[in-house]
Amino acid sequence: MENVQLSIENQIKNMIVTKFGLDISPEEINDDDPLFDVNEQGEGLDLDSVDALELAVGLKELFGVKPQSSDMSVFKSVRSIADIIRSTIGD
Repeated sequence: MENVQLSIENQIKNMIVTKFGLDISPEEINDDDPLFDVNEQGEGLDLDSVDALELAVGLKELFGVKPQSSDMSVFKSVRSIADIIRSTIGD
């Protein structure tokens, strides 16, 4: 199960870096970093609402899962997205 979890998080990170053309490596994104904000430590990607739509499309393409956009807490972090994907696909 742990390898599957790492795989999902890593796939999400790779997709984010590629889709948004970020100048960082996927390894630099921590699982709990905020995606749409920056915390007190200056960590986070500070994506915007248009990015949220693109992220949802990317998740649908990668995993066949489209999180409900009405619940933005799903998109809080890589970990929160991975948890929803796991619960949806049953891994």
